[in-house]
Amino acid sequence: MQYILGVLLLFLMSCAQMRSKIETPKKNENLFRVSWIKNLDPVYNSGNLPIGTSSPFIFEDIVYMGDLSGSMNAFDINSGKLIWSASEGQTIQSRVNKVSEYIYYGSIDGRFYSRHYLTGKLNYAVDLGSPIESQPIYSSGRMIIHLRNHTIITLDAKTGKIFWRYQRSIPYTTTLQRVSEVYPLDNNIIVGFADGNLVSLSIEEGIINWEQKLSTGVKFVDVDVTPVLFGKYLVAGSAAGPIRFVNTTNGLIEKTLEFTQSHTALIHNDELIVGSTDGIIYRIDQYGKIISQKQVSNEAISSIVKWKGALAVTTMGESIYLVDGEDFTEKAHFSLGSDQSAIFGTATVSGEYLSVYSSRNRLYLFK
Repeated sequence: MQYILGVLLLFLMSCAQMRSKIETPKKNENLFRVSWIKNLDPVYNSGNLPIGTSSPFIFEDIVYMGDLSGSMNAFDINSGKLIWSASEGQTIQSRVNKVSEYIYYGSIDGRFYSRHYLTGKLNYAVDLGSPIESQPIYSSGRMIIHLRNHTIITLDAKTGKIFWRYQRSIPYTTTLQRVSEVYPLDNNIIVGFADGNLVSLSIEEGIINWEQKLSTGVKFVDVDVTPVLFGKYLVAGSAAGPIRFVNTTNGLIEKTLEFTQSHTALIHNDELIVGSTDGIIYRIDQYGKIISQKQVSNEAISSIVKWKGALAVTTMGESIYLVDGEDFTEKAHFSLGSDQSAIFGTATVSGEYLSVYSSRNRLYLFK
Protein backbone atom coordinates (compact mmCIF):
# COMPACT_ATOMS: atom_id res chain seq x y z
CA MET A 1 0.00 0.00 0.00
CA GLN A 2 2.80 2.39 0.90
CA TYR A 3 4.50 1.43 -2.35
CA ILE A 4 1.34 2.22 -4.30
CA LEU A 5 0.91 5.54 -2.48
CA GLY A 6 4.56 6.39 -3.17
CA VAL A 7 4.22 5.68 -6.87
CA LEU A 8 0.99 7.70 -7.01
CA LEU A 9 2.64 10.64 -5.21
CA LEU A 10 5.61 10.50 -7.60
CA PHE A 11 3.24 10.44 -10.56
CA LEU A 12 1.28 13.43 -9.24
CA MET A 13 4.48 15.40 -8.59
CA SER A 14 5.70 14.66 -12.13
CA CYS A 15 2.38 15.84 -13.57
CA ALA A 16 2.56 19.02 -11.52
CA GLN A 17 6.06 19.68 -12.77
CA MET A 18 4.94 19.05 -16.36
CA ARG A 19 1.99 21.42 -15.95
CA SER A 20 4.31 24.00 -14.46
CA LYS A 21 6.61 23.76 -17.46
CA ILE A 22 3.73 23.97 -19.90
CA GLU A 23 1.65 26.63 -18.21
CA THR A 24 4.42 29.01 -17.15
CA PRO A 25 5.52 30.91 -20.26
CA LYS A 26 9.19 31.66 -20.62
CA LYS A 27 9.82 35.33 -20.05
CA ASN A 28 10.70 36.99 -23.36
CA GLU A 29 14.06 38.67 -23.41
CA ASN A 30 13.95 42.36 -24.22
CA LEU A 31 15.89 42.43 -27.47
CA PHE A 32 15.97 46.23 -27.54
CA ARG A 33 18.22 46.77 -24.53
CA VAL A 34 19.18 50.44 -24.31
CA SER A 35 22.88 50.81 -23.55
CA TRP A 36 22.81 54.62 -23.50
CA ILE A 37 21.00 57.67 -24.92
CA LYS A 38 22.37 61.12 -25.74
CA ASN A 39 20.15 64.18 -25.90
CA LEU A 40 21.58 66.33 -28.72
CA ASP A 41 18.61 68.68 -28.98
CA PRO A 42 19.76 72.26 -29.66
CA VAL A 43 18.47 75.33 -27.86
CA TYR A 44 15.35 76.55 -29.65
CA ASN A 45 12.34 78.80 -29.23
CA SER A 46 8.98 77.31 -28.34
CA GLY A 47 6.98 76.43 -31.43
CA ASN A 48 10.07 76.05 -33.59
CA LEU A 49 10.76 72.33 -33.18
CA PRO A 50 14.16 71.35 -34.64
CA ILE A 51 13.93 68.07 -36.59
CA GLY A 52 16.86 65.66 -36.82
CA THR A 53 17.18 63.80 -40.13
CA SER A 54 20.76 62.51 -39.99
CA SER A 55 22.17 59.09 -39.08
CA PRO A 56 24.94 57.81 -36.81
CA PHE A 57 28.10 56.16 -38.10
CA ILE A 58 30.07 53.50 -36.23
CA PHE A 59 33.71 52.52 -36.66
CA GLU A 60 35.21 49.99 -34.27
CA ASP A 61 34.41 51.34 -30.77
CA ILE A 62 33.36 54.86 -31.73
CA VAL A 63 29.93 56.26 -32.63
CA TYR A 64 30.08 59.47 -34.69
CA MET A 65 27.13 61.85 -34.71
CA GLY A 66 26.78 65.44 -35.94
CA ASP A 67 24.07 67.64 -34.44
CA LEU A 68 21.96 70.69 -35.22
CA SER A 69 24.08 72.84 -32.89
CA GLY A 70 27.01 72.38 -35.27
CA SER A 71 29.12 69.89 -33.31
CA MET A 72 30.60 66.65 -34.54
CA ASN A 73 30.70 64.23 -31.63
CA ALA A 74 32.62 60.98 -31.11
CA PHE A 75 31.25 58.71 -28.36
CA ASP A 76 32.67 55.53 -26.86
CA ILE A 77 30.36 52.74 -27.99
CA ASN A 78 30.45 50.90 -24.66
CA SER A 79 30.06 53.70 -22.14
CA GLY A 80 28.67 56.57 -24.21
CA LYS A 81 31.49 58.76 -22.92
CA LEU A 82 32.38 61.69 -25.19
CA ILE A 83 35.82 61.05 -26.70
CA TRP A 84 36.07 64.31 -28.64
CA SER A 85 33.83 67.02 -30.06
CA ALA A 86 34.48 69.62 -32.76
CA SER A 87 32.32 72.73 -33.09
CA GLU A 88 31.87 73.69 -36.75
CA GLY A 89 29.44 76.54 -36.15
CA GLN A 90 26.76 75.27 -38.56
CA THR A 91 24.19 72.50 -38.47
CA ILE A 92 25.55 69.07 -39.42
CA GLN A 93 23.03 66.79 -41.10
CA SER A 94 25.25 64.64 -43.29
CA ARG A 95 26.23 61.21 -42.11
CA VAL A 96 29.94 60.58 -41.49
CA ASN A 97 32.05 58.33 -43.70
CA LYS A 98 35.53 57.01 -42.87
CA VAL A 99 38.48 56.36 -45.16
CA SER A 100 41.91 55.38 -43.86
CA GLU A 101 42.62 57.51 -40.75
CA TYR A 102 40.06 60.22 -41.45
CA ILE A 103 36.33 60.80 -41.16
CA TYR A 104 34.46 62.99 -43.66
CA TYR A 105 31.24 64.99 -43.35
CA GLY A 106 29.64 68.29 -44.35
CA SER A 107 27.60 71.09 -42.82
CA ILE A 108 24.53 73.04 -43.82
CA ASP A 109 26.63 76.00 -44.98
CA GLY A 110 28.39 73.83 -47.57
CA ARG A 111 31.69 73.34 -45.73
CA PHE A 112 33.26 69.90 -46.12
CA TYR A 113 35.47 68.54 -43.32
CA SER A 114 38.15 65.89 -42.94
CA ARG A 115 39.26 65.06 -39.38
CA HIS A 116 41.37 62.36 -37.77
CA TYR A 117 38.97 59.64 -36.63
CA LEU A 118 40.61 59.11 -33.24
CA THR A 119 41.60 62.62 -32.14
CA GLY A 120 39.30 64.91 -34.14
CA LYS A 121 42.27 66.92 -35.40
CA LEU A 122 41.39 68.84 -38.57
CA ASN A 123 42.96 67.52 -41.77
CA TYR A 124 41.31 70.06 -44.09
CA ALA A 125 38.07 71.96 -44.70
CA VAL A 126 36.73 73.03 -48.11
CA ASP A 127 33.83 75.33 -49.00
CA LEU A 128 31.61 73.66 -51.63
CA GLY A 129 28.98 76.40 -51.85
CA SER A 130 25.74 74.55 -51.02
CA PRO A 131 24.33 72.58 -48.06
CA ILE A 132 25.73 69.06 -47.61
CA GLU A 133 23.12 66.66 -46.30
CA SER A 134 24.04 63.30 -47.86
CA GLN A 135 26.86 60.99 -46.80
CA PRO A 136 30.10 61.55 -48.74
CA ILE A 137 30.97 58.40 -50.73
CA TYR A 138 34.50 57.15 -51.38
CA SER A 139 35.62 55.59 -54.67
CA SER A 140 38.96 55.42 -56.51
CA GLY A 141 40.73 57.82 -54.15
CA ARG A 142 37.95 60.39 -54.40
CA MET A 143 35.19 61.66 -52.14
CA ILE A 144 31.93 62.17 -54.03
CA ILE A 145 29.27 64.48 -52.58
CA HIS A 146 25.72 65.24 -53.69
CA LEU A 147 24.89 68.83 -52.67
CA ARG A 148 21.49 70.32 -51.92
CA ASN A 149 21.63 72.45 -55.12
CA HIS A 150 21.63 69.25 -57.23
CA THR A 151 25.38 69.35 -57.83
CA ILE A 152 27.77 66.40 -57.75
CA ILE A 153 31.32 67.25 -56.67
CA THR A 154 34.33 64.93 -56.65
CA LEU A 155 37.49 65.84 -54.77
CA ASP A 156 40.74 64.21 -53.73
CA ALA A 157 40.16 62.40 -50.43
CA LYS A 158 43.65 63.20 -49.12
CA THR A 159 43.92 66.89 -50.00
CA GLY A 160 40.40 68.18 -50.69
CA LYS A 161 41.35 69.33 -54.21
CA ILE A 162 38.25 69.48 -56.43
CA PHE A 163 38.47 67.41 -59.64
CA TRP A 164 35.11 68.19 -61.26
CA ARG A 165 31.53 69.19 -60.58
CA TYR A 166 28.29 68.42 -62.38
CA GLN A 167 25.18 70.52 -61.76
CA ARG A 168 21.72 69.35 -62.72
CA SER A 169 19.09 71.83 -63.88
CA ILE A 170 15.89 71.09 -61.97
CA PRO A 171 12.76 72.62 -63.55
CA TYR A 172 10.42 71.59 -60.73
CA THR A 173 9.60 73.94 -57.87
CA THR A 174 7.90 71.16 -55.90
CA THR A 175 10.66 68.83 -54.72
CA LEU A 176 11.24 67.04 -51.44
CA GLN A 177 14.50 68.97 -51.07
CA ARG A 178 16.31 65.78 -50.15
CA VAL A 179 19.32 64.31 -51.92
CA SER A 180 20.31 60.71 -52.53
CA GLU A 181 23.79 59.34 -52.03
CA VAL A 182 25.78 58.38 -55.11
CA TYR A 183 26.38 54.70 -55.87
CA PRO A 184 29.81 53.81 -57.34
CA LEU A 185 29.66 51.17 -60.08
CA ASP A 186 32.82 50.17 -61.95
CA ASN A 187 34.26 53.44 -63.31
CA ASN A 188 30.98 55.30 -62.99
CA ILE A 189 28.67 56.68 -60.33
CA ILE A 190 24.89 56.29 -60.29
CA VAL A 191 22.78 59.02 -58.70
CA GLY A 192 19.13 60.04 -58.53
CA PHE A 193 18.03 63.66 -58.97
CA ALA A 194 15.03 65.78 -57.97
CA ASP A 195 13.79 65.90 -61.58
CA GLY A 196 12.85 62.20 -61.40
CA ASN A 197 15.87 60.91 -63.34
CA LEU A 198 18.47 58.29 -62.54
CA VAL A 199 21.81 59.28 -64.08
CA SER A 200 25.11 57.52 -64.76
CA LEU A 201 28.24 59.73 -64.72
CA SER A 202 31.86 58.78 -65.42
CA ILE A 203 33.90 59.00 -62.24
CA GLU A 204 36.92 60.46 -64.04
CA GLU A 205 35.30 63.45 -65.76
CA GLY A 206 31.65 63.64 -64.73
CA ILE A 207 30.38 63.01 -68.28
CA ILE A 208 26.84 61.60 -68.63
CA ASN A 209 26.75 57.98 -69.83
CA TRP A 210 22.96 57.68 -69.74
CA GLU A 211 19.92 59.01 -67.90
CA GLN A 212 16.52 57.46 -67.33
CA LYS A 213 13.24 58.94 -66.12
CA LEU A 214 11.94 56.85 -63.23
CA SER A 215 9.07 58.92 -61.89
CA THR A 216 5.50 58.79 -63.20
CA GLY A 217 4.28 61.78 -61.16
CA VAL A 218 4.02 65.48 -61.92
CA LYS A 219 5.33 66.84 -58.61
CA PHE A 220 7.59 65.61 -55.80
CA VAL A 221 9.21 63.32 -58.34
CA ASP A 222 12.57 63.14 -56.55
CA VAL A 223 14.70 60.02 -56.92
CA ASP A 224 15.96 60.39 -53.36
CA VAL A 225 16.61 56.75 -52.48
CA THR A 226 20.14 55.48 -53.08
CA PRO A 227 20.12 52.81 -55.82
CA VAL A 228 21.63 49.35 -55.24
CA LEU A 229 23.01 46.70 -57.56
CA PHE A 230 20.90 43.53 -57.31
CA GLY A 231 22.08 40.78 -59.62
CA LYS A 232 22.41 42.40 -63.03
CA TYR A 233 20.02 45.27 -62.28
CA LEU A 234 20.17 48.64 -60.60
CA VAL A 235 17.17 48.93 -58.30
CA ALA A 236 15.84 52.43 -57.64
CA GLY A 237 12.59 54.24 -57.13
CA SER A 238 11.18 57.74 -56.88
CA ALA A 239 8.91 59.45 -54.40
CA ALA A 240 6.13 59.60 -57.01
CA GLY A 241 6.43 56.32 -58.84
CA PRO A 242 7.01 52.57 -58.69
CA ILE A 243 10.24 50.72 -58.02
CA ARG A 244 12.34 50.09 -61.14
CA PHE A 245 14.86 47.48 -62.25
CA VAL A 246 17.29 49.29 -64.56
CA ASN A 247 19.87 47.97 -67.04
CA THR A 248 23.32 49.01 -65.82
CA THR A 249 24.72 49.46 -69.34
CA ASN A 250 22.14 51.71 -70.98
CA GLY A 251 19.69 52.71 -68.22
CA LEU A 252 16.68 51.05 -69.82
CA ILE A 253 13.87 50.04 -67.45
CA GLU A 254 13.46 46.27 -67.64
CA LYS A 255 11.09 45.57 -64.74
CA THR A 256 8.61 47.58 -62.68
CA LEU A 257 6.96 46.80 -59.33
CA GLU A 258 3.94 48.88 -58.41
CA PHE A 259 4.77 50.16 -54.95
CA THR A 260 6.63 53.20 -53.67
CA GLN A 261 10.04 52.48 -52.18
CA SER A 262 10.84 54.49 -49.05
CA HIS A 263 14.47 53.56 -48.25
CA THR A 264 17.60 52.00 -49.70
CA ALA A 265 16.87 48.34 -50.38
CA LEU A 266 18.61 45.58 -48.41
CA ILE A 267 20.08 42.47 -50.04
CA HIS A 268 19.47 39.51 -47.73
CA ASN A 269 20.04 35.82 -48.61
CA ASP A 270 20.22 36.65 -52.34
CA GLU A 271 16.84 38.37 -52.13
CA LEU A 272 15.84 42.01 -52.00
CA ILE A 273 14.09 43.31 -48.87
CA VAL A 274 12.31 46.62 -49.48
CA GLY A 275 10.04 48.70 -47.28
CA SER A 276 7.35 50.96 -48.69
CA THR A 277 5.78 54.29 -47.82
CA ASP A 278 2.74 52.27 -46.66
CA GLY A 279 4.70 50.38 -43.99
CA ILE A 280 4.78 47.12 -45.96
CA ILE A 281 7.93 44.99 -46.29
CA TYR A 282 8.41 43.14 -49.59
CA ARG A 283 10.65 40.18 -50.38
CA ILE A 284 11.72 40.14 -54.04
CA ASP A 285 13.67 37.47 -55.94
CA GLN A 286 16.39 37.96 -58.57
CA TYR A 287 13.80 37.93 -61.34
CA GLY A 288 11.93 40.89 -59.90
CA LYS A 289 9.03 38.82 -58.57
CA ILE A 290 7.45 39.61 -55.19
CA ILE A 291 7.72 36.42 -53.13
CA SER A 292 6.04 37.67 -49.99
CA GLN A 293 4.91 40.83 -48.23
CA LYS A 294 3.74 41.87 -44.78
CA GLN A 295 2.29 44.98 -43.20
CA VAL A 296 4.68 45.81 -40.37
CA SER A 297 3.70 49.41 -39.61
CA ASN A 298 1.20 52.10 -40.51
CA GLU A 299 4.10 54.48 -41.05
CA ALA A 300 6.62 54.65 -43.88
CA ILE A 301 9.68 52.48 -43.36
CA SER A 302 12.92 54.48 -43.19
CA SER A 303 15.51 51.68 -43.04
CA ILE A 304 15.99 47.93 -42.67
CA VAL A 305 19.24 46.43 -41.37
CA LYS A 306 20.41 43.00 -40.22
CA TRP A 307 20.73 42.71 -36.44
CA LYS A 308 20.69 39.86 -33.93
CA GLY A 309 19.93 37.28 -36.60
CA ALA A 310 16.82 39.19 -37.63
CA LEU A 311 15.87 42.48 -39.32
CA ALA A 312 15.69 45.80 -37.45
CA VAL A 313 13.08 48.05 -39.06
CA THR A 314 12.91 51.79 -38.36
CA THR A 315 9.88 53.84 -39.31
CA MET A 316 8.91 57.46 -39.83
CA GLY A 317 6.84 57.06 -36.69
CA GLU A 318 7.65 56.40 -33.04
CA SER A 319 8.23 52.63 -33.40
CA ILE A 320 11.24 50.45 -34.17
CA TYR A 321 10.66 46.76 -34.86
CA LEU A 322 12.74 43.60 -34.87
CA VAL A 323 11.20 41.13 -37.30
CA ASP A 324 12.01 37.61 -38.44
CA GLY A 325 14.13 37.57 -41.59
CA GLU A 326 11.96 34.92 -43.24
CA ASP A 327 8.30 35.68 -42.56
CA PHE A 328 8.63 39.25 -41.11
CA THR A 329 6.75 38.35 -37.93
CA GLU A 330 7.46 40.70 -35.04
CA LYS A 331 10.02 39.51 -32.49
CA ALA A 332 10.38 42.73 -30.50
CA HIS A 333 9.23 46.33 -30.52
CA PHE A 334 10.63 49.59 -29.15
CA SER A 335 8.75 52.87 -28.79
CA LEU A 336 10.58 56.19 -28.93
CA GLY A 337 7.99 57.43 -26.46
CA SER A 338 6.32 60.25 -28.37
CA ASP A 339 4.21 60.66 -31.48
CA GLN A 340 6.52 63.59 -32.26
CA SER A 341 9.42 61.16 -32.63
CA ALA A 342 10.44 59.36 -35.81
CA ILE A 343 13.49 57.96 -37.56
CA PHE A 344 14.13 59.81 -40.82
CA GLY A 345 17.71 58.61 -41.20
CA THR A 346 19.27 55.15 -41.36
CA ALA A 347 19.89 52.66 -38.58
CA THR A 348 23.54 51.64 -38.13
CA VAL A 349 24.78 48.22 -37.01
CA SER A 350 28.20 47.16 -35.71
CA GLY A 351 28.37 43.64 -34.30
CA GLU A 352 25.92 43.39 -31.42
CA TYR A 353 25.20 47.14 -31.43
CA LEU A 354 22.38 49.04 -33.14
CA SER A 355 22.29 52.84 -33.24
CA VAL A 356 19.57 55.22 -34.42
CA TYR A 357 19.01 58.98 -34.32
CA SER A 358 15.49 60.23 -33.77
CA SER A 359 13.79 63.31 -35.17
CA ARG A 360 13.83 64.66 -31.60
CA ASN A 361 17.64 64.60 -31.75
CA ARG A 362 18.17 61.66 -29.42
CA LEU A 363 21.01 59.27 -30.19
CA TYR A 364 20.19 55.71 -29.09
CA LEU A 365 22.60 52.81 -28.67
CA PHE A 366 21.02 49.36 -28.29
CA LYS A 367 22.88 46.19 -27.36
